[in-house]
Amino acid sequence: MKIHFLGFLFAFVLLASCSDDDEQVYTPTPTPAAAGFTWRENDPNGAVQTAPTATFSTQYKTMIVKDSNDATLFEINLNGTAAATYTVGPDNAVTYTGINPFFVADTGEVIISSNANGKVSGTFEAFRGGSGLTRIYATFTDVTVVP
Repeated sequence: MKIHFLGFLFAFVLLASCSDDDEQVYTPTPTPAAAGFTWRENDPNGAVQTAPTATFSTQYKTMIVKDSNDATLFEINLNGTAAATYTVGPDNAVTYTGINPFFVADTGEVIISSNANGKVSGTFEAFRGGSGLTRIYATFTDVTVVP
């Protein structure tokens, strides 16, 4: 009886220690942010709006964002082009022409998180006093850099 028990125990340990090499572990790949320029008005969780084109000029340190009719929607003028945080004020401006009168930010910041390989990415938050549109939240991803 003792031999049967040891044999059973040995077989159990042997089989229990086997692994199924056919199991595959699924590791989801995060979806990269879509290239382009998107923004939200007044609410950071509001409806996302997308601009068809955007470029960033290193010569003028300016991002121009246009609508489908090639009219300028945003003009973002900075005092630099490197990955950094730029505070909106006398040296760094954010203007949105999608409303009348134009939205000209009083405060906020533009964050360039990357400017490499001909592409610039980052975010900005722009604020102004008054009523109506007072806040804009934007993301730009892999926007083409031009001279």
